[in-house]
Amino acid sequence: MSSPQISALLVARIILSLGGIISNSFIIATMIKKWVKCRRLASNDQLLLSLGLSNFCASALEIIFYLPRFWTGILLLFPPLYFFSFIVVMSRFWFTAWLCIFYCIKIMSSTHPLFIQCKLRISWLIPRLLVGSLLISIFIFPFRNVFAQTQMNITINATNGIKEIAPYGFTLPLGGIFFVVASGCPLLVALLCSILVVASLCKHIRRMTDKESCFQSFQTEGHIKAARTVLSLLFIYISFYVAHTLSMTMDWADNGHIFVTIAMTMYSPAQAFILLMVNPKLKQAAARILERTRP
Repeated sequence: MSSPQISALLVARIILSLGGIISNSFIIATMIKKWVKCRRLASNDQLLLSLGLSNFCASALEIIFYLPRFWTGILLLFPPLYFFSFIVVMSRFWFTAWLCIFYCIKIMSSTHPLFIQCKLRISWLIPRLLVGSLLISIFIFPFRNVFAQTQMNITINATNGIKEIAPYGFTLPLGGIFFVVASGCPLLVALLCSILVVASLCKHIRRMTDKESCFQSFQTEGHIKAARTVLSLLFIYISFYVAHTLSMTMDWADNGHIFVTIAMTMYSPAQAFILLMVNPKLKQAAARILERTRP
């Protein structure tokens, strides 16, 4: 890429990262304020707070990773930063999957004993799923390093010399494959929830059509809202997943890498916008802030 393209890409990524920081800071502040006021958080609010924190950290790390261009001393912090960024990225994928499961369980109706138990104990399950996501992310990080180190040894042995290799394996074949597979597991969960929610919506619409009252019941509106939310989350998840996969195979000099990089950076602000649009409390808080800022 030419120098103007690199500069434009840098500016675009910083703007998107700042947008992610601001939007997710709003979500975090709103949820914490509610937590302090009510002394507890509902399951969906716990998910929103977790997603806000993880996306905030991801956007902040995006900006920090630009600093070596201006301050080479930050390179000393890269090992812990890469570890933290891996935990953040993997955790927010699982948090997204749990949010999709939450909508799926809340909106669907089934007589299966396991489904009924999940519906009754969803408030008990969510905090444990969130903590489990963090533990899983921390647990699989060393395995990612093993894959990356294995590929490094294979490359060095094959060339009988020293070869420049991308740090920490993010762009190495084996390390990259491991990351794609690991991040694909919550993607499959989100995809399954999307299918179930859409199928439930279609079934409900057919039932309401037979009664000549389609799209007029509160339950139908809930189905539509849940389906729209889950599909939106799935769309940006797939976009990031595909973009991240392409980034490990594309040449940095390729102009197409600009669009891939922008798609990856947009994940945090885009998800924050979706959460703000579908959550009444966040919409009301945003509306109050807009009213106060009007002249």
